[in-house]
Amino acid sequence: MNELEIQMLGLSRSGNHAIADWIWLQARGPRLLLNCCEGKTNPYLSCRPMGPKSGGWRESEPGLFATGRDGRHVPKALLLHSYEDSWLRHAFSPALETHHNDWLGPSRRRVSLIVVRDPFNLFASRRRAGCAMPPHIERKMWKQHAKAALGLVQNIPGEICIIRYNDWASDAGYRADLAHHLGLRFTDAGAERVPPTCGGSSFDGTAFEGRASAMATDERWQHFACDPAYRGLFDRELVMMSTQLFGPPPHGLGWDEMSDLQAVQSSASI
Repeated sequence: MNELEIQMLGLSRSGNHAIADWIWLQARGPRLLLNCCEGKTNPYLSCRPMGPKSGGWRESEPGLFATGRDGRHVPKALLLHSYEDSWLRHAFSPALETHHNDWLGPSRRRVSLIVVRDPFNLFASRRRAGCAMPPHIERKMWKQHAKAALGLVQNIPGEICIIRYNDWASDAGYRADLAHHLGLRFTDAGAERVPPTCGGSSFDGTAFEGRASAMATDERWQHFACDPAYRGLFDRELVMMSTQLFGPPPHGLGWDEMSDLQAVQSSASI
């Protein structure tokens, strides 16, 4: 039995690895992290890259991964499996529901955790890292995740929890509330770490290890502000959804001057 199972989804460069590392460090007892899993498959078999030292999985004590991979599920305080750059229905797939107990074992509490980051800095970080999708796909996937964050999507299994990366990265109180909601002890260990997975930060690598809050993660958009391809990623619907989740767009891109966005900003409550 898994006491707490967290299935985490976010676009790459949304802070997934930092948040997963932080959750891991807030948890007690036997715990297992399966990283970068592939939807519609057994997470034990698709997490990547495979190997405890390469970021694919991490176990608090020997044998947790091997027994789970073989279908022999031993008790764990935390099972965290993470997905990136995936559609909701691909990550939270019917196949996983059908085979859940065989693949992952039964869980006392299941949380579907969706990480969202504001699109202005997210798309800049993705471009810098070279992981951008075709623009229409990238834009559509962000919108789908944002709609889930806004409570506009149903049929996601388990208990839904939303993490706004911008708040998680900047607000210790937000992190404390999140730990309490998940039933974890709050030590805030790992909040200043820069996980080396995939090279660390798109802009800074691991240069800010131990002082992650000093990174200008809310200023990444400035590096691409004059790039037509970057600016072409945004449309009215996306900017309005971002405004509801994160507040006004960065001044300098022009979106904050639109009258309908001003109305959204004044009524935003999320």
